[in-house]
Amino acid sequence: MKKIAPWLILFVGCLAFAILVDHGKTHIGVPDYFWLSINLTAFLYVLNRFVGVPMSSFLETRQVEIGQELKKAESKIEEAEKLRLQVMQRLNEVESEVLEIKEKAERQGKAEIERLNEQTQSEEKRFLRRVDDEINRRQKETRKLLAEETTALTAQLAAELLEREMTDSDRKRILERSLTALKTIED
Repeated sequence: MKKIAPWLILFVGCLAFAILVDHGKTHIGVPDYFWLSINLTAFLYVLNRFVGVPMSSFLETRQVEIGQELKKAESKIEEAEKLRLQVMQRLNEVESEVLEIKEKAERQGKAEIERLNEQTQSEEKRFLRRVDDEINRRQKETRKLLAEETTALTAQLAAELLEREMTDSDRKRILERSLTALKTIED
């Protein structure tokens, strides 16, 4: 009865509309307004039956599918938001790691500079000590060589001077003194 009631109401509405546009003609002894309302009701029934019902079920199915896709999209949005938060968190962690690495590298660089400065100063002191030692050694060698050469030259000059200036009596006197000195050494 529920399925027929809407069609009866539709038929009565079509009948009222057909009576308003009636021109007084009849077919098979039935007035045209009756045929018009039957045709219109039958047309709408066939349209509803073969187009409306499938269209309605298609739209309901599509509505369900859209609802499911919407839920999937919302879950994907939530998942994407979680991933975005994870990425942001990881990015913050990486940035802090980069800062730590940078600070560590700066500290190590400063320590290395200090170590190299200390090593350079130590090497410089050691080099200067070696240079001073070499200078002192060469000065000693030079003084010794100079003293030896001065002694040899003095002895040579003294010998030449004695050879030129010494007389026989001077030689005799030197010989006597030398012999006397030897005698006192022996005693």
